Amino acid sequence: RAIVDLTGAGDTFIGAFLAEYIKGKEPLWCACVGAAAASFLIERVGPRGFRGRRDVYRRAVDVYEKALILG
Repeated sequence: RAIVDLTGAGDTFIGAFLAEYIKGKEPLWCACVGAAAASFLIERVGPRGFRGRRDVYRRAVDVYEKALILG
């Protein structure tokens, strides 16, 4: 997908990362959720890029599985 607007991507990443981290999740999973959340945000201009938790988790699972394969 195309990158449209990077504004807020870092804040979105760290917010999603920390939301999982305080639940006691492993750091790799936290990073994948952060990356997934930020990836939705950068696909559109402004906060309209935010998606529901289900969509973020679905994308995070894909990222997590790829990270495990790459080791």
